Amino acid sequence: MTDEPIRLAILGCGTITRIEHFPSVLAHPDVRLAALVDLDLNRAKILAKSRQVDCEIVTDYRSLVGKVDALINALPNSLHAPLTLEALDTGIHVLCEKPLATSSADATACAEIAKRKNLVLAVGMSRRFVASHTLLRLVLDEGLLGSLQDYDFQYGGAFDWRSASGFYFSKQLAGGGALLDFGVHLLDSLMDWFGPVSAFDYQDDNWGSGIEANAFVDLRHLGTYGDINGRVRVSRTYPLKNRLLVRGTKGQAEISLHDLEAVVIHRIFQGRPVTETVRIAKQGGAGSFFRQLDNFVESIRGRQKPEVDGFQAARVLQLIEDCYAHAHRIPEPWSDVQALGKEASI
Repeated sequence: MTDEPIRLAILGCGTITRIEHFPSVLAHPDVRLAALVDLDLNRAKILAKSRQVDCEIVTDYRSLVGKVDALINALPNSLHAPLTLEALDTGIHVLCEKPLATSSADATACAEIAKRKNLVLAVGMSRRFVASHTLLRLVLDEGLLGSLQDYDFQYGGAFDWRSASGFYFSKQLAGGGALLDFGVHLLDSLMDWFGPVSAFDYQDDNWGSGIEANAFVDLRHLGTYGDINGRVRVSRTYPLKNRLLVRGTKGQAEISLHDLEAVVIHRIFQGRPVTETVRIAKQGGAGSFFRQLDNFVESIRGRQKPEVDGFQAARVLQLIEDCYAHAHRIPEPWSDVQALGKEASI
């Protein structure tokens, strides 16, 4: 590849593109936005006009083959794997929004074709690029918490994401609910820190054939820091603590999901409780999506490797598939259908 800026197209001009991918691409010195792709041409035109961007605006990325070097796939979940596979097959590098696919098999297929064609496939696990992700690993490596005991990871609140397409609530388009949507970020981070999952127990509130709004999963990891147990809770309906708490024999580390650039450490030092906040200042104000894009660009240039590749994404999806396949229902006051039926009978 030449030293000219990478010609990049963005597929999908919904909310995540408007607030994250679009400004990140425009801010990157080694990227030229070549095209916006959306079935709603007016939506794409409005986005381009908002920053006076001169680029192609099309409804089908296939017309761009030979004109772009890379693309960001920010379409609904069900279109991630099919169009990522197509793009890779035509020689285009891909940064795909999470989840890479709605099945681990499709994610693996994407990873295999990228490997076979020597192309970059990066997966948009943007939480890997927040400072707290790296800081927690440093805290653990330094042994500041002692032997690890367990963790509690909670993320939830009333769902208020202004989706342009509304695909989040369709099993066919989304592939899953809260666990697959933002739970995938949490599981990816946990597996990166603590290693593969050796056992799990999963509950959700999907009583029918739709998608879950609430989910609990208890996990056991066997990795660098030995055995560690933990619980993940995600919700689209009620507020949770929105934080990760890791407990060890010498103290606790906490990451607030409202401040992803810091880790707060609670421990005993010289016989007294001490609370410390460890923080890395943002370099040039760059956010996690810009850092993610930069990693993608540097991987295309051959100077880095994707922080999250297709095979890593497939492993997380396999865990989510296993959870769905072995799900128990969260007990609800109305869940004893047989008892309710007896009470209702005349």
